[in-house]
Amino acid sequence: MPLALTAVVLICLGLLLGTTWTIQALQARLRRQAEERRSLNEEWAALRIAHEKQNRCPRCGIPWAECYWYSAPTIVDDPFDDD
Repeated sequence: MPLALTAVVLICLGLLLGTTWTIQALQARLRRQAEERRSLNEEWAALRIAHEKQNRCPRCGIPWAECYWYSAPTIVDDPFDDD
């Protein structure tokens, strides 16, 4: 009986040490990813603000309504609709 109890305690200690080691090993990577995510969010916010302030694409100079076909209404002449 004491041998089984010792085995269980050693397994639990191994799991605990393994978990803490994994957290320590990944902590720097997770911090770096969080910083990159914050940086990207700031850049996207700046792009949204720039987009709202001007009516033209800064890269090509075309008005936004012409750049995105889904943002401007399209007039369609339907010759079959003769009511």
